Amino acid sequence: MVSKPKPGQCKLHHAQFYNLLPRGINCLAVNKPSSRLALSRDDGTIEIWNLAGAAPFLEKSNPGGEKVSIEGLAWVGDRLFSVGLAGKLIEWDLAHGLSVRNTVLLTGNAAWCLDVSRDERRLAVGTEGGYINVYSVEGEEVAYERILDKQEGRVVCLRFDHSGDFLVSGSVDAVRVWNVRKGHAIHKMTTGRAERNKETVVWDVQVLKDFTIVSGDSRGKIMFFDGNLGTVIDTIQVSKADILGLTIDEQEKFLYVSGVEPIIRIYQRVEVTKGNEKVDSFVRTMQRRYHTHDIKTLTMFHGKLLSGGVDGTLIISSFPPMVVDKYLPFLEAPSTVLVEGARMVLLKYVNYLEVWTLSSATAVETRKVLQIRSKQDEHIVAAGMSPDGRWVIYSSESTARLYRFDYQADGDNSKLVPMRAVPEQFESCQRVEFTPDSRGVFLFKSGGVIEYFAFNEEDDFDHKQTIEAGKWFTDKVHLVTISRDGNFLACASLCCAVVVFKREKFGGKWKRLSTLPRYKFPPTAIAMQPNSPVLAAVFPDHKIFQYDFGEYRFTFSSYLKLDKLGGSIGQPVRGIVFDPRNDDVMILQHDSDLLVLQFEEDDDTGGQTERKRRTSGGKADEEDAVPRKKYSMQVLKKYTRLVDTRWLGQDELLVVEANPLSMVEHLPPAFRRKIFGTA
Repeated sequence: MVSKPKPGQCKLHHAQFYNLLPRGINCLAVNKPSSRLALSRDDGTIEIWNLAGAAPFLEKSNPGGEKVSIEGLAWVGDRLFSVGLAGKLIEWDLAHGLSVRNTVLLTGNAAWCLDVSRDERRLAVGTEGGYINVYSVEGEEVAYERILDKQEGRVVCLRFDHSGDFLVSGSVDAVRVWNVRKGHAIHKMTTGRAERNKETVVWDVQVLKDFTIVSGDSRGKIMFFDGNLGTVIDTIQVSKADILGLTIDEQEKFLYVSGVEPIIRIYQRVEVTKGNEKVDSFVRTMQRRYHTHDIKTLTMFHGKLLSGGVDGTLIISSFPPMVVDKYLPFLEAPSTVLVEGARMVLLKYVNYLEVWTLSSATAVETRKVLQIRSKQDEHIVAAGMSPDGRWVIYSSESTARLYRFDYQADGDNSKLVPMRAVPEQFESCQRVEFTPDSRGVFLFKSGGVIEYFAFNEEDDFDHKQTIEAGKWFTDKVHLVTISRDGNFLACASLCCAVVVFKREKFGGKWKRLSTLPRYKFPPTAIAMQPNSPVLAAVFPDHKIFQYDFGEYRFTFSSYLKLDKLGGSIGQPVRGIVFDPRNDDVMILQHDSDLLVLQFEEDDDTGGQTERKRRTSGGKADEEDAVPRKKYSMQVLKKYTRLVDTRWLGQDELLVVEANPLSMVEHLPPAFRRKIFGTA
């Protein structure tokens, strides 16, 4: 759909055929010292989110697979561990992308849960066979410590108490308290059954500081136990369906309960009189409905509630005041690639790619012209397509593939030819980026290695240069932009480094030109002006700056006040698009809005300036004055599932949206409760 422009404006092209599927959230784990969130989805994908700024954003992800299952996540310092149905305890290496660092086989086959003690010295895993594996995680190694006595049935959930000497596990019909040092169960508390022949499954447990145990089960009840005596304190009927998730705030004043019924119920701890004694009891105060389907996991982070479930949406909420931010299950960016020269768009899915033609004034038909499925349905990590539409590259964890696409407008004689003879440096990578002239392509690998390849007129594909950028990029390069003339390459890393490379006139080799001053956060979006050597960057706290790397100075710096436009301050700016007709106009994009930011020179500053460090090659050598600029910002258009925005030609803006129907129609039926007097 292409809108008709008014005089002085541009056409707005809406691409609404991106049929993303929902990917449910299985579990959440927060690392508070580093403000990181680890999240697993039902396709085996693990995502790392940065929660440090006002706007959380997805940093990196590890692709799953058809038979991959992640059932539990836990942090030990900055080390991330996971367990799943494969019966392995896996430690992940976050410094080099998100790769496997260590694997330990478990006793008891499939693993359903894990937890780490408060002092981060022990890690426990519950398995299908009824065994609880305990490991010591002091130092850099994972050392086997002991296996607790075998219990009947699988261990569904477990938690360490605050001392780390006791474990509380939940299983079928029972909650057990274990002495970790002796390896024996000291208490077994039965839950009872709603029906004689129907087992009660304890899905989650929490342990309070006074050793009060809270459990949620398949009857829809939460139960309170005295962990010292092994007795029942109280039972509350919460829901008609299973209780799947429990969490409590740091002060232990509020208990959050969720489950198959998509409602988060909040219980407050108050002092009540029972008989002649005053005791603490949890009383329901309010409930919230943020999700559409089962809520499987809850956790807290600095007073905010994080929740996820079958609908795949990560929701971060807080009260008071009531603030709700939703993060849809999009794939790691870039998930779309604009093929400007051929008027096509490449869409990346979990295990396949699609190429669609874009309608225009002369050709109004939009249709799919190509689909490439990955070998053995591996998850696709990165993909790219040359601006002339001739070359397609995709990479999985194990391999990278290059195709030549000979497109014919009639669609009958189009050919896709796999290129077998490729250089040995053409390997799996984390990102693919073509040059604007379609003659070169960059492959970004782990460890900061950048491989540059070139195409010649005979369609030969040669390796030209290896850029060893590990000394600047100690973490993954997550943002890349190339100037329109193809002579400048800007890269941003999760280690907060932003480096600009320049291609030499003689020899065509790429060399570092400038290293920008580091900010406390990595950027969430970068872009270059089409007509000048100016780089713009936006950060999670909504700080925005422009840096002239030709003159090594800042030309603009400010904080965006999105709340004044009615937008959410919890949404990161994920895209910057410069207007090729006017350098003073840029378009900012996040999940729900397109914002237009326009600069104006401020003549009323009276010579006032902001003092910034002038840098050359990343070294501060002198101060340079940055003139203050006036700017105006307004909402161009509001969306609900905005994926990407790119400029197409001189007078057309492409907006890619996720199809809302595809994200709903593949979900299972939601829980429905019969209400008296309704159909």
